[in-house]
Amino acid sequence: EFTTGDTFSYTLQYPSFSILKNTYFNINQNVLNNINSTISTDVLTFKNGLVEEEKQVNADNLQNNLPQVKYNVVTDYSVTFNKNHILSTIVSLMAFVNNEGPKYNSLNNYNFDLLTGNEFSIGSVFNPNIDYLKVITDYVNYKINQNKELYYPDATVAISDDQAFYLTEDGIVIYFDEDEVAPKEFGIPKFKMEFKKFAPYINPRFYCTPENIYTAMRLIRNYKKWYN
Repeated sequence: EFTTGDTFSYTLQYPSFSILKNTYFNINQNVLNNINSTISTDVLTFKNGLVEEEKQVNADNLQNNLPQVKYNVVTDYSVTFNKNHILSTIVSLMAFVNNEGPKYNSLNNYNFDLLTGNEFSIGSVFNPNIDYLKVITDYVNYKINQNKELYYPDATVAISDDQAFYLTEDGIVIYFDEDEVAPKEFGIPKFKMEFKKFAPYINPRFYCTPENIYTAMRLIRNYKKWYN
């Protein structure tokens, strides 16, 4: 989807899932339609907001005898994880003014359980009874401290349940907005937690090895023993 105008142009690429095969299973099209609608609504909301911004900016410029500016909106996407009835995809949203910038640069994540059609939070990726917020917080702060020169001097994080993330074949990518923990020119800071390094903590549905299956079963047995 694209168009080119005098002061506004866009190239929109985003996923539209149809007859999606996830491992060996075909996914209910109603579930896929809901995912498609969620993503397309976000992308079009981003684009339409910038249409209005461009109109206002150039109206003000015209009134003040300033040159017109040209906005260019670009979106792109990647399906990063698709198996075990789990889908993780990301959509990059960027906007440039007069070919400089980007003025806006953000990353949307969509993590869906294809059995229920619901999005899931980062806690679902971990085994029961794991203090996953502490595990992630400690890891990200450790990585920041390894390369302090890249981040703000007082950069430190405290991960919450609504933390932005997406899945890849080999891990969980934790990421932050521009200018949140590092200067804007750094882009979007990302920290990958490799599944193999955190295997005992990971729900086998997301990363299946004998080690983390055994750990998950042991944790579930202990949980039932403690709370029944």
